Amino acid sequence: MNATAKPDAPTAADTAATRDMFAAHALAALIAGPKLAGVPRADMDGMAKQAYEYADAMIKARAR
Repeated sequence: MNATAKPDAPTAADTAATRDMFAAHALAALIAGPKLAGVPRADMDGMAKQAYEYADAMIKARAR
């Protein structure tokens, strides 16, 4: 194996799997997170949307 060889660029499937993994972890944190007094908790659709927003932000941060 060549030590200077660069790894192959991630495929669309790799990126989708990473995004889904990040979203799953974010969703678990959103569900488990403490409920703040006076702040309504998002519904399931809202939490799912937030989870993917966090996942997209994590992917963007990795690219920097």
